[in-house]
Amino acid sequence: MTITQLNNKIDWIHKPFKLSLMRFISLLLALMITGILFIAPGHIAGNIEELNNGYLMLVMLGLSATFIHGVGFDPIFWLWKILFSPYLSWAILFSFIATHFI
Repeated sequence: MTITQLNNKIDWIHKPFKLSLMRFISLLLALMITGILFIAPGHIAGNIEELNNGYLMLVMLGLSATFIHGVGFDPIFWLWKILFSPYLSWAILFSFIATHFI
């Protein structure tokens, strides 16, 4: 499989997320979670000893990817398309919401 074919397959998989509504939802989701984390950082950990840096890094990756998708940026390189995929970022952020707010 060539790089062009791989890029085309990834673009086809991401086609539902290219809609303006999906981008708006991504931006809104990223803004809400960022705001919550700035206003009430106790949702991540009760104190500094309980802070799981790996988990926080995963949440930050999800926030970054959701912001990237929300503002309308489409990566060209196939690895960045996968890493900053809305499928991955939404899964990370919705699992964060489910574990901390529900």
